Amino acid sequence: MKDLADELGISIRQLGVDMQYMRSKGAPLEYVAADRGWRFQEGRDFAFVDDQILSDEDVMNIRIAIETFNKINNQGQSMGDLPKIFHKIYKAARKWTKPGSLQKFIYFDPLPQYEGSKHIRFFLQSIEDSRRVEFQYQAFHSPTPKTVVFDPWFLRHYDRRWYVGGFSHDPSEQFVRVFPLERIEGIPRNIGYYHDKPPDYDAGNYWRHIYGITVPPNGAVEQIVLEFSPIQGKYFLSSPFIEPFEVLESDQERLVIGLNLIVNIDLVRKLASFGADVRVLKPQNLADTLKRFFEAALAHAR
Repeated sequence: MKDLADELGISIRQLGVDMQYMRSKGAPLEYVAADRGWRFQEGRDFAFVDDQILSDEDVMNIRIAIETFNKINNQGQSMGDLPKIFHKIYKAARKWTKPGSLQKFIYFDPLPQYEGSKHIRFFLQSIEDSRRVEFQYQAFHSPTPKTVVFDPWFLRHYDRRWYVGGFSHDPSEQFVRVFPLERIEGIPRNIGYYHDKPPDYDAGNYWRHIYGITVPPNGAVEQIVLEFSPIQGKYFLSSPFIEPFEVLESDQERLVIGLNLIVNIDLVRKLASFGADVRVLKPQNLADTLKRFFEAALAHAR
């Protein structure tokens, strides 16, 4: 057994465990005292098939997820050892499917290189350890960066960008806000710990009534009612841009849905992207904002 274990590159103990497992699956192994070893019984066939823990659908979903990850990672983003880990998972999943690479049949929209991903590991570790951070933030509307002292609570991905959210210690803010990672200059650093995160704060509930990333100060949740054209309504139902929603009316003429959201610029821009295929029925202030949005665009086009 030692020679076989050495040939396989495993310990004698592991070889014994593996042989016992094969025998439990019906392998015709027998011990030959004269030779002081094991052999397959002559004249008996045995086809060993290991249990497939994952279903075919599970494996396919894993492979799709891996190809999606590879697409992101190939943009030159720094993700540490994750590419190696996903490659190992890919090799394992591939053994349970037919030969060939799924990547040949999946095509993605081109993704630009995203610099902000280099900060993900730092902020994730800071969140897990409740570390207060300091960094230089360069806003688009400012000529110079500003120093930010921040308690990071969560990471959020939206519209191909990563954001870090938490409590801002800026005297003019003192509230929960988010910063896009690509606008953080230099190397962020830890400057201590925070212990005053509200015990009832939950990031999932915080974003429940927000489309996009912008959270207006003192923004209130409003009932929003949208009317889609018949075709656009079908597109919406097949792939809603936000959930949950309530279907208030659906027929051959239109789809009417209800949402409970805080109105922000991200929602306005999203609704504007539908053009004449959507109409705001409620609230009136959102309808007026969308109207001014189109009027400004029309004036700029002249």
